[in-house]
Amino acid sequence: MKKTDVSRRHFSLLAGTLAAARIPLTAAGPLTAQEVVARIQTNLGAESSANSTDGFKAGDPSTPVKGIATTAMATIDVLKRASAGGANLVITYEPTFFGRQDGPTPPPPPPSSPPPGGSNRPSPRMFIGLAADDPVYTAKKELIEKSGLVVYRMRDGWQSRKDNEMTTGLAESLGWTKYRVKPDDVLYDIPKATAEETVAYIRKKLNLRGGLRAVGDRKATVRRVLLYPGTMTPTTMWQRYEETDLIVAGEVREWENTHYAADIFTVGEKRGLITIGRVVSEDPGMRACAAWLKTVVKEVPTQWVTVGDLYWRAA
Repeated sequence: MKKTDVSRRHFSLLAGTLAAARIPLTAAGPLTAQEVVARIQTNLGAESSANSTDGFKAGDPSTPVKGIATTAMATIDVLKRASAGGANLVITYEPTFFGRQDGPTPPPPPPSSPPPGGSNRPSPRMFIGLAADDPVYTAKKELIEKSGLVVYRMRDGWQSRKDNEMTTGLAESLGWTKYRVKPDDVLYDIPKATAEETVAYIRKKLNLRGGLRAVGDRKATVRRVLLYPGTMTPTTMWQRYEETDLIVAGEVREWENTHYAADIFTVGEKRGLITIGRVVSEDPGMRACAAWLKTVVKEVPTQWVTVGDLYWRAA
């Protein structure tokens, strides 16, 4: 058998070419999206429930992974930036197709005879509240397919970690990590400031525009803050508002929490509520997810793609 001689220079060039393509040089070949997710699930150690929202939402799970991008929500803008940055596996915290149980479109039902006097034109199939031919859904699905992307939702799995990574990530973005009152809680004793000053600080640190809303006394002194990324339920607010000067939540239901906070202010209590937007509040937690993934899937690069505040700021 003829022995092939591969020079050191030739091997270096070959390795450099593979590195430039962001494909790991392993005997088994590059990891697929399915293999990456299996490794993530193993390291999370959480069992998936039948009601879990996690799973592949678009793309082929057998696709070799060149790069991973984490995000709070896989918007079209995020998908484009992830692809431009070399990622083809996008791990999102929130839905991709605008519904809790979003995912691949179900197969079409078998054709049936139209009712007497009815139309032969088939009714558009519904997908998560959208028609199957909805232009936004169609455009997003086509972008994912043409870009060779795979989208996986990882909300329940990421929440299963012992540390509250979503809260920890938000606190880190605000520079409040060292002010945490208890390791397993969401209260922070920050430097004293007025509510108005605290709002301005949060707006600047998170680069917010029009998504921030505040209720309460502008001049009230703020020392203890409760951080609650995502959606805060009325029960949580009712049970915990007396522990804090200011609640910073992602979003609330206005007629419950917001006006409850307004009535607290009306009766003279110096407590406030800030909502910064659900996805904005979850963004930092997915940056923490990207940092964690770098320790779990070392063969491919991982990046975080921020969604940002999409709201206008009124003039």
